[in-house]
Amino acid sequence: MGFGLFSVPTLGEQIESLQRGDHVCAISSGTSPVHSVIVPFVRRCLAKREMCFYAIGERAAEDVAAELIQAGIDLEQAYEEGGLALLRNREFMPFEEFDPSAFIELFRARAQRALNAGFYGVGFAVEMNWGLQLDVPHDALIEVEQRLNAEFFPNARAVAICIYERERLSADLLRAALHSHPLAIVNDKLISDPFYEPPELTAQSSEAARVDWMITQLVRSADDREELRRSHDRFRALIDNASDGITVLDADGQILYEGPSAERLLGYKPEEMVGRPARVFISREDVEPLIDKIRLAIENPEEVQTLRLRARRRDGSMIDVETVGKRLRDMANPPCVVFNWRDITERVQLFEMLRQHLESENEYLREEVREASGNSELLGASAGLRRVREQIEMVAPTDATVLILGETGVGKELVARAIHEGSSRHDHSLIKTNCSAIPRELFESEFFGHKKGAFSGALTDRIGRFQLADGGTLFLDEIGDLPMEMQPKLLRVLQDGEFEPVGDNRTRRVNVRTIAASNRDLKGLVRAGGFREDLYYRLSVFPIEVPALRERRDDIPILAAHFLQAACKRFSRSGLQFTANQLQQLQDYDWPGNVRELQNVIERAVIASRAGALQLDIPVDAASESFGTVTDRSASEEQDQVIPDKEMSRRMRDNIVAALKRSGGRIYGPGGAAELLGIKPSTLSTRVSKLGLK
Repeated sequence: MGFGLFSVPTLGEQIESLQRGDHVCAISSGTSPVHSVIVPFVRRCLAKREMCFYAIGERAAEDVAAELIQAGIDLEQAYEEGGLALLRNREFMPFEEFDPSAFIELFRARAQRALNAGFYGVGFAVEMNWGLQLDVPHDALIEVEQRLNAEFFPNARAVAICIYERERLSADLLRAALHSHPLAIVNDKLISDPFYEPPELTAQSSEAARVDWMITQLVRSADDREELRRSHDRFRALIDNASDGITVLDADGQILYEGPSAERLLGYKPEEMVGRPARVFISREDVEPLIDKIRLAIENPEEVQTLRLRARRRDGSMIDVETVGKRLRDMANPPCVVFNWRDITERVQLFEMLRQHLESENEYLREEVREASGNSELLGASAGLRRVREQIEMVAPTDATVLILGETGVGKELVARAIHEGSSRHDHSLIKTNCSAIPRELFESEFFGHKKGAFSGALTDRIGRFQLADGGTLFLDEIGDLPMEMQPKLLRVLQDGEFEPVGDNRTRRVNVRTIAASNRDLKGLVRAGGFREDLYYRLSVFPIEVPALRERRDDIPILAAHFLQAACKRFSRSGLQFTANQLQQLQDYDWPGNVRELQNVIERAVIASRAGALQLDIPVDAASESFGTVTDRSASEEQDQVIPDKEMSRRMRDNIVAALKRSGGRIYGPGGAAELLGIKPSTLSTRVSKLGLK
């Protein structure tokens, strides 16, 4: 982690910047070290994908967990991913008698366990009272600390903080601890431990050899100090020759310092600018925003302020400038703000050219999108599909809310797109959101957006789906999976068009048409108390029921021919056709996964085709959901064949593995394995666990 040029890093920032191989001795005052030391250490490990072992002594794990949760650590996710383990004394040191060599091997085993589990390394946070509570001799503890420096940390992807409680441990042990740790935390500061005796020193055979080694280190230290001086000179030269401008302003906008780049960028010498107000050198309309940024920087010293403005050169011409400002901490009183700025005139001109070019192509690209993803894919001539088309034509020109119902894979998204393309909003975006793929705690942020810092992990502002869809259409797929606590908030925005982003008290207004879809019985959910009745009626102003593929079997040859043509083009195959028997098989099958399953079967057949023959595999039995496959054969053979249970289980496993590979290991969401198989994600998760698949 890098620290600001003009700021002093906090202890938390220093801990989060620890590198692999760092071994830290933290001397605590007896109060809980969780907030000052453990929280940033655990946060660092989780952020770097390092498994964290926290030895908590005899404290109750529930109490420690509560402290971590209160500090903002997502323990549920950490436990689920296996990234955090809270170990009491005997869990941390499970031996009846303490053996330093065996204990070091345990460190190695835990580090290897982390790597085997897919983590990038391991972190150890150890409250050293465990040794006192288990009556481990002090010299044995220190032996372990010293041997870890020589035998473990140099080659392991590991970092450790050992917490020594000053009031409970002896002075001899604390002194030995300082001798055996390269880094130390004292009075909330992380420092290089001046008393550290590295393995190279302790390994010397005699006192004279130790003295010789120490003298050699002093010489090297002197050389390092000289190199530091030269580095300072180079850094100063770097500042003096920086391509960006550097300006320091006081609270009133008066220039206190100006870097040498000003002469090249603006035509003024630095001494001509120092002591004058910054407003002299910028456009009139930018004066107030600059003063506002200065005020914000002084009031919020941890925040970086950004601003674009126009600066005036000596010859009167104007240039576009991008500035980044931050308050100088602990270095100036009264406070002042340093701004780094650069000339972006050429970039602004280029962006303007690109904007004009993109606008000239905009209508053409929209037409291409409409052609590629319009309702031309609502293929078929069955009565059920004709009814759907009629309903689309009726409701599309209006702004009515539409509820699309139907089984998984029937084409609800295509219906939603057809409604959008047939509406007056077709020039704006159709924003899609799958409610079943959003974690429960992120629904509000996903729908309404959030402000930076609104919650842990909110590192930047984020625009929500409703704001993205402003002026267009929002498609809420799998609306039946919307949590109850989110339903009144969705109802409000549907009724009033108003919402507040997470962490923001300002109300936003949007003009959005909403289309919802579900494969669940929403009326049944309402009766069971799992879905609000008022929200259901708000969504179902105009319901459209999309028939299952088995209810429109006459459309199967049309769809099959379309998917075959598309798959042949996609996979560069030619000359493939269905036989009459294959078309009959397609029409005889019930297609529990509907159109999506039909498309997958045909794509799989095209991929597996050999010597111009289409190899069509169709699932055995839709009702069983076993997802085994059988090659092309007569209907009578299929009826007579009995498949053993073991073979059926093998076929189910193979098909699930194939679906997971195709989806990149994802179960949930669009394109996930559950969607490819046409079953619920929860059902697939249970089967994956039962089969022992990873």
